[in-house]
Amino acid sequence: MKAKKTSGKGPAPKGPPAGSDGNPHKRMESERIASDIADYEKSGGKVEKLGVTRVLQTVAPAQKGEVPKSEPTVRPRSR
Repeated sequence: MKAKKTSGKGPAPKGPPAGSDGNPHKRMESERIASDIADYEKSGGKVEKLGVTRVLQTVAPAQKGEVPKSEPTVRPRSR
């Protein structure tokens, strides 16, 4: 028996499409924000799109003499 020909891209991904976690509320909110931004730009507004900042990439070690914040206390959930 001959092997099935494939497109060479590997197996088809399972689950929701890329960029979607399957949550309809998040998708609707994202669409609403995109629509609001489009309306703002259409009326002459300008949106500055920022890249990833260094602050989000690394956290600097504490400076000499700096007191670290205490860890927040977490209460166990009641069942």
